[in-house]
Amino acid sequence: MKKSITGRKKSLIVAHRGAKEEAPENTRSAFDAALKYPVDGVEFDVRSTREGIPVIHHDKTLSRITGSHRKIESCFFNELADSDWGSWFSKNYSKERILTFEKAIDIYCRRTRLFIEIKSDEEYSLSETSRILTLKVLEIIKKKVPHKHSGSIYILCFNPKLLEFAYGKAQAYKYVFNLSGASLTQASYPSYIHGLCLPIANLSGGFIDKARSGGYSVLTYSCNTPKQAVKALDLGADVIMTDSPGRICSFLKREI
Repeated sequence: MKKSITGRKKSLIVAHRGAKEEAPENTRSAFDAALKYPVDGVEFDVRSTREGIPVIHHDKTLSRITGSHRKIESCFFNELADSDWGSWFSKNYSKERILTFEKAIDIYCRRTRLFIEIKSDEEYSLSETSRILTLKVLEIIKKKVPHKHSGSIYILCFNPKLLEFAYGKAQAYKYVFNLSGASLTQASYPSYIHGLCLPIANLSGGFIDKARSGGYSVLTYSCNTPKQAVKALDLGADVIMTDSPGRICSFLKREI
């Protein structure tokens, strides 16, 4: 059983894109490294290939991976499948390959909570590409995730239109609105939203009070230092996302 000996409220510790300070983010190596620590979940990003296959990747383009400015959405999966997905981080990861969303669900859905961020390049509209990607993500979750684990699935997005669309198709999962810009100071948020996620720099007691009054959970990222973790804990964040799960779990004296 996981336990905390800090004396503070127990918050969930989630590895942001895996243990991304130890291995190339959003890869199997990063997720496996994160799960060596007593974390409560793993967060990752999903985009679509040209033919509509959901894959795990954060950036719009391949620039960090191959130096190319091509968008993931313009590439067929077979163009990506053999690419070196890890040498940008370290030559030790030259054999790393792109991970499909379906494979990630297969490997990890029974092992931990999954915080799935669907990447949408629109802010308050919904393109056909985003609509199709969302439907495929939900289809794979429904097909692959056992019912007893459905409560461990969180769907995150910066686009409220996408979250609304997803919720209309599947109410069994927890929907989280990633906040930025004007959305940080909205007067209210949709009732179907489970949680509100914001950067640790923007987290405040006032925001926590507002979220609590609306019945929302609060998620914050990226808490990579003890000072940031203490701030999140003292304010009462429900979920603390970190790029460095080993450092934060050690600081919080977490044990498996």
